[in-house]
Amino acid sequence: MDNITKNNRLFWIDIIRIIAIIAVVAIHVEDSFIFYWNKIPLTDWWASNIYNGFIRFPVPIFLILSGYLLLDKQEDDKIFFSKRFSKVVIPLVAWSMIYWVFKNNYNVLSLFTANFVQQLFANKIYFHLYFLYVIIGLYLITPLLRRILVHASAYDVRYYLVLWLFFVPISSLLGLLGYRNGIPLVAATWDFGFFFIGYVIKKTRITKKIVYLSSLLVIVSIVVTIIGTYYLTGRSENFYGSVHVLFAITSVTYSPCLFILIQAIFSRFSVGIGSASGKLINAIGRATMGIYLVHPMLLHFILHGVSGIRLLSVKVLSPIVSIPLVTFLLVVLSFIIVFFLQKVPLLKKIVP
Repeated sequence: MDNITKNNRLFWIDIIRIIAIIAVVAIHVEDSFIFYWNKIPLTDWWASNIYNGFIRFPVPIFLILSGYLLLDKQEDDKIFFSKRFSKVVIPLVAWSMIYWVFKNNYNVLSLFTANFVQQLFANKIYFHLYFLYVIIGLYLITPLLRRILVHASAYDVRYYLVLWLFFVPISSLLGLLGYRNGIPLVAATWDFGFFFIGYVIKKTRITKKIVYLSSLLVIVSIVVTIIGTYYLTGRSENFYGSVHVLFAITSVTYSPCLFILIQAIFSRFSVGIGSASGKLINAIGRATMGIYLVHPMLLHFILHGVSGIRLLSVKVLSPIVSIPLVTFLLVVLSFIIVFFLQKVPLLKKIVP
């Protein structure tokens, strides 16, 4: 696993990004069904639930990948911030403006109001932009965390992981059972924990036993998510609430294990950078952030109808068909838009 060529390393990283962005889009598509317990046919809800079991991993995996790539890298703070923040802050401001105008009936003048500035700072412009705020927060702590980790022992790393496991996923599970943890641990958050796990994976020698165990845990996590979602939703008569705790618990095993599994599988393959497939994979991998930023606007038109046709309505297509179909269409259309935006000198800065 240590003898990975640079080309192979970039290949599996692109594959992880591509798989994760497809799952992000699929989640947003699938949400149009799974929230509607008792409001759509049970067979349609179950189709959505099964898809849901497979795709609840992308945000943790993106965070794990960021930690994997960044936390053991030593560079000047000024270089780090200039490279990273230009790829997050500029897109955040630009797309906040775009989505603000979009949801205010294309009223450009609405940008010149205190309300826009307040909503921008409060992370209330559009639902998916929250991820950029998360990344900015992690970037702010990265230089300090790097210096700490240089001197941290294996015991120190394990100590934090144990704290995180207890104060985040285990406490969430205990809360589901009625036992609330009243001790706050500010340093233990879902986002930071997954970011840190990326560093741990990179510093761990991935053996065949770990890969096999990861494969087993991926399967178990999927099954538990599917069955648990059905049970908790049926008990509460509502998808919201405690069901999200289930996702939190299973994502702790699912996301890191899936990351390890994808790395183990695709690090064995080599795709020439100059080949057609290599260029396409690299292009999609570089477009994942742009796809993330663009696709909700396209999804809006699909949800509310295009020429009177709503692809996500169960009256048109079953979720069995519509979820993968609409996901595919959104990913392809978003990629095409991002691909051309990346060719324009000024606009490429908003789709890094």
